[in-house]
Order: sequence, then C-alpha cells, then structure tokens
Amino acid sequence: MARAEFVYLFAPELYERLVWFGRLRWVAVIVLAVSSVLGPAVGVEDVWPALFIVAVFVAAYNLYFTIVLGRRSREGHPYERLRACAVRQMLLDLAALLVTVHFTGGLQSPVLVFFVFHMAIGTIMLPTRVMYLIAGGTSLAVAAVYVSEAEGLIGFHPLDPAFGMCGRMCHVNMVAFAVALVGIVYLTDSVTSRFKERNIELWEATEALRRRTAELQEILHQMEVVEERKSHYMRISAHQLRSPLATVRTSLQVLTEGYVDPGSERGRKLLAGAVERVDGLLEIVNDLLELAKMREGRARAPWTREVNVNQLLADLFDALEPYAEDRGVRLVPDFEGVAILDWGIPPDLVYAFENLMQNAIKYSHRGGEVTVRLRVADGTLTVRVEDHGIGIPEELVEDVLLEFVRAPNAKKHAPEGTGLGLAIAREAVEAHGGTLVLESREGEGTTAIVSLPLHRDPATENGAGSMGSEGDTSAGVTDA
Repeated sequence: MARAEFVYLFAPELYERLVWFGRLRWVAVIVLAVSSVLGPAVGVEDVWPALFIVAVFVAAYNLYFTIVLGRRSREGHPYERLRACAVRQMLLDLAALLVTVHFTGGLQSPVLVFFVFHMAIGTIMLPTRVMYLIAGGTSLAVAAVYVSEAEGLIGFHPLDPAFGMCGRMCHVNMVAFAVALVGIVYLTDSVTSRFKERNIELWEATEALRRRTAELQEILHQMEVVEERKSHYMRISAHQLRSPLATVRTSLQVLTEGYVDPGSERGRKLLAGAVERVDGLLEIVNDLLELAKMREGRARAPWTREVNVNQLLADLFDALEPYAEDRGVRLVPDFEGVAILDWGIPPDLVYAFENLMQNAIKYSHRGGEVTVRLRVADGTLTVRVEDHGIGIPEELVEDVLLEFVRAPNAKKHAPEGTGLGLAIAREAVEAHGGTLVLESREGEGTTAIVSLPLHRDPATENGAGSMGSEGDTSAGVTDA
C-alpha cells in the first residue's frame, strides 16, 4: 500500500484510468443494449427490456462522469475528488452488474466474471481497505439476491428455461465467488503496491536530484557573480592605480631628461605633485590591503571581549574635532544607554565609525552639523551618523557601498577620496554580525545606520575560523 502522504502523486494516473474505464463502459452499454434486443430471438426472453433499462442507466451515469472528468482535466487532478469519483463509479457499476446477473441466471450467469474484473481494476485505482469493503459488500449483495431468488421473494431468470436453480452447488458457487472477490483484491494489491512504492522511491530520488541540481546551479551562479566581481574589482583597481602612476612617471621623466631643472620653482612643483600622487597611491594601496584583510579574515587584529562602543565613539569625537572645526562643521553626540559588545575588533570598529563620521563632515556644508546618535534596545546597538550635506543621488545610494564608487556630486564637492572607505566600513560591520544601511536624498543629507548585536559570540558561528590561524577557531580571541 502506498504511503498516505504520497497518494497525491497518483492523481494523474488515476485520472487517466478513470477516463479509460469510462470509454470501456461505452462498450458495455452497447453490449447490454444489443443483448437485450437479441436475447428473445435466441430464447432468452427475460433480458428484454431489463438489460436495455440497465444499458440506459449505465449510459446516463457514464455521460455524467465523462462531463465531470472533462471539467477536472481543466481544473487539475485533486486526488481526493478523483478517488471519490472512482468509488461512486465502482458502486454504480456493481449495482448495474448485480441487476444484470439477476436477469441472466443468478449464480449461473456468465456475467459474474465481470465482478472479478471490477475488483482487479478497483484495487489498482483505489486504496486496498476500500476495495476489501467493496468486495465484502458485493459478496453480501450477490448472496442476498441468490437467497431472494431461492426463497421466491424475487423471480429467477435462467438463461436456459430447461434448467432450474443449481441447488446445493449454488452454495459452493457463492462461497467460491466471495473468496474469488477477496482473493483478487489481495493478489492485485500484492503486485500493484510494489509498483506504487517503486514510483514513490523514484519520485523521491528525482526530487532529491532536482534539489541538488538547483543547489549546484545556485553555487555556479554565485561563483560566476564572484568571478565577475573580482574581474570588475581588478579592472577598477588597475584604473585607479594607473592614472596616478602615469602622472608621477611623466613628472619624473621631465625632470630626469633635463627639460626642467629640479631645483627650479617649476621643478619643485613637479616633485611636490609627484609626492602628492604617491601619497594618494599609498592611500589606495592601504585601503585595498585593509579591505582584503577584512574579507580574508586573516592577519587582522584579535577579537576582544567587552568592547565599549560609547568610549570608542567619544575618542573619535576628540580625534575628529579639529577636522570638523577646520571645515566649519559642528559635531553633536547624542548617546542614550551604554553599548558593550561581548566580542569585537576595536581597530575595525574604529575604522568603520571614523570613516562614516569623516564622510559626514567632509560632505556637509560649512556651518552645518553632524549628529551621532547611539541607542541600545533588545540586545542591539544602533548608531546613526546624520548630516545635512550634499546627499547621495537616489540611484547610487546602494552602489556607494561598493569599491571605488563615488557619486558625481561627491567628486565635485571633495575631489580627494579613494571610494573604498564605505566598502571597508561595511565589511567591518558585517564581520561583527551587523548591517550598514544608508538613507539619503541628494541636496538634503545622508544618514548612515549601523546595527550591531551586543551578545554575539564569534567562536560559535560559521565565521569563527576567521579569528585565527587555520584549524583553530579560538585563536585570535583575547580578553580585554
């Protein structure tokens, strides 16, 4: 017997069998009608008009079920409804057969064999327990007809009037008939149940293969995305490095080939420009190394216990105050609560918050202010760095978190910058299990929102291996 949770897999098969059985029933209708007409001609008087009425009855309900199944084919094949339809058809067929047997000789009728045929077909289509009930009910119904005929409660209609009822042999026939019905259900189920189980196993294997294929396709897609990102990253990195290097090379070539005296004012300007370009290159290289270090999770500062984010931000306020004053921007702290991270990497957090605060100062208008708000709720630290500066174009709010991406208005407002700061800040925040989100409107200002879990233990998470050397998930974790 098929597992109950998988019976729906057989709905399409059950539907096809019901359609086939309906077509076969039209053949039975024709045979019944023809037999009712030709019976009197061959001496079987009682089949007319009884079998013709049965034929009309079978044709009527077969037409009804044909229409119902046609509608089911458009709506789908819900198994429970199809099974109920099959049971109704089976009961109506058996009722029609019972009447046909009564008018064609009772237990001597050649039509009895079709009961066995129906039991076999029904066992293929329906649950075995249902068919055992139908087989038992059919045996009782045939026995009731036989007893009624024998007791004269209803008429007896032999095929050959020269022969009466079969007497004691009918008792044997009745027992054999009941055993045959139950036996055919058992034998058919013993064969079909194995096929149903094999179908279920095949379906399970196919589903497992389909899921694995989908997983592999997703992995391949992710690998393609990573490769594309790496290629893009390398192209942008090369472009960012090539331009300053070309400028430095040109300046040095002009000086070394004697076109300009290194000691002259113009020569000193060329050298100063070259030094400035080299400083910019070093800044880019340092940022690239910092980004690579965070992404690889190696050669980084150790994890430290009980990191006080309030103190960390307060120190940054002191460090960035001169920079803010130089740009005419006021720094405003707004701390509510004390945020202590169970574990953290202070240098990475300092880099992330310092970059966000520097950006807010850099892209604010003179006379503006930058507010840093700290809140603690439900085990989560939220830091909002708010400015009212130039803002970010809507279409670039997400992109500026990628490497080397700077908005056009940012380049115009502050030409200096590598376009790596926000990418590194996001890596640092995500390494702590947090998120960095930007909210901005061009010309109105930007808010950087950092959310960090306070009680995260990196040693118990998948990224624990990044805290130290290979194979040591606890290395690199130190106490404060």
